[in-house]
Amino acid sequence: MSYSLEQVQQASRLFFDLLRRKVISLDDPAAAECLQDTIAYDALQYVAKEAGCRIMNSGHRLHLLVSPMGSGFASNFTQLRNKYSRIERKTHLHIINVIILVFLAEMDQDEQHFKPGQDSMSYIQLSDQVSALFQTWLDMDEDGSFSKQWRLDIQAMHKVWSSLYMQTKSQEEGDSLTRGAGSRIGLIHEGMKLLEEEHLVFISENEKRIFPREELYERMRYLYHDVDRYKELKALIGRTLSEKEEEAHAAH
Repeated sequence: MSYSLEQVQQASRLFFDLLRRKVISLDDPAAAECLQDTIAYDALQYVAKEAGCRIMNSGHRLHLLVSPMGSGFASNFTQLRNKYSRIERKTHLHIINVIILVFLAEMDQDEQHFKPGQDSMSYIQLSDQVSALFQTWLDMDEDGSFSKQWRLDIQAMHKVWSSLYMQTKSQEEGDSLTRGAGSRIGLIHEGMKLLEEEHLVFISENEKRIFPREELYERMRYLYHDVDRYKELKALIGRTLSEKEEEAHAAH
């Protein structure tokens, strides 16, 4: 298919706008203009594909998604560590991924009844759930078979997580949260800021609480629910935490 110079320019402007903003409402003039011209919208998809990205249209917003492989915008650990200098070790990055998954699993309880603006989770709740998760997984990983089955280095993650204080002194005394791998709260904040930078959540630093945005629910509906690895880990986290909660109730 051939594109006119005007259509390519229109598609390119919207692509770089998406690259900067991550998510754009369909009501936005730039998006509306491009969507009115099917060939210009096709050119946008082509530009995104050539950059190793793709466009997700939720019916309300356009999301720019970066392909994990073959994209100039995808980051391996070394590149991520350079960008996020607070992440000192690969294990910290793995823990951050688990933190994000625990948060998503909590928000992704019932796809028919999402409650944007009402659902939220505190940093302390998230920390408690991650601690319970790692302890249970460690108990199941005596011979390393659990780690091998789920491709998770449970031993290393639990060792690092359990060695961290809940908060640093500056986090306890300060009014705002600080990022970094020096505490559990710091790692949680690191992970939540990654979601915030994608415009998927809002962080109330005074309350130390995370509120999902509608964009996060769209991402779960139209992307994560089609990813086998996400569905498997979400189910595993849900089962683990439910069993842990049932054990706690039985003990009382």
